[in-house]
Amino acid sequence: MKRKFVRGALSVALAMGAVLGIGVGNASAHASLQLYGEKATPGGYGVLFVRVPHGCTGGLTTDRVVVSIPTGFASVRPQLIPGWTASRTLTGTTVTEVQWSGGALKDSEFADFGISVRYPTTAGTYGMKVVQYCGSTTTTWDGANLPNVVVAPVQPDYPVTVAVAEHGGAMKVVLDASTIHAGDQVTAHIKVDGKTVRKMVITLDDRGDAVTELAMKGVTPKGVRYRILEGAVVDVTLDKVLVGSATLGAATGTATSGHGH
Repeated sequence: MKRKFVRGALSVALAMGAVLGIGVGNASAHASLQLYGEKATPGGYGVLFVRVPHGCTGGLTTDRVVVSIPTGFASVRPQLIPGWTASRTLTGTTVTEVQWSGGALKDSEFADFGISVRYPTTAGTYGMKVVQYCGSTTTTWDGANLPNVVVAPVQPDYPVTVAVAEHGGAMKVVLDASTIHAGDQVTAHIKVDGKTVRKMVITLDDRGDAVTELAMKGVTPKGVRYRILEGAVVDVTLDKVLVGSATLGAATGTATSGHGH
């Protein structure tokens, strides 16, 4: 049985706050973000968890947790946690904060506060300020202690080498993949000036390869005229994951990492 392309989410590395603030007990523990094996991908959906590991100064019990939501996050919804009341703060239709209140997190306990989100479409590192309230006492995680989440594209285990060239008035697309992909369907996205002008669904042969051609100009199935120019980019995706890319007129196509038949 052949091994198939990994379609599940991959584990992600998180950058966390370094130390607790001056005067706060249990300084070796800190608020952090947890993904539990999920991958934070640009434009993808997921759940991240804010871990609060202990109470405030003097072992006080935490009764409120407020998390600031960075620009770019959407569809933000706090987890329903028994004993806590969850709420959101909005500016227009954008959620800027989520909070849980009314609970009682002892200094000797920890809790994970889940937030369902759609991640930003731009890859990068995003920080979420966290404020713990213990009655009138607060502990703020920001600055050097800011919990961060890294949003990055999924890297395919088995990429596809892509080559494109003009041939007899058509653009010739050559795909060279591992036999892992034999019989799989990939999608070639032809982009001119950053905009997709055509899509082609291509079935790979028993070696994981394919050769196809597309007219340099024509009409899409939806009746929209298109023209492919030198410099056009061909991105190839499998299960919505980018596995290879090439530019018309460039020397060679690209793939994320090595592969073999």
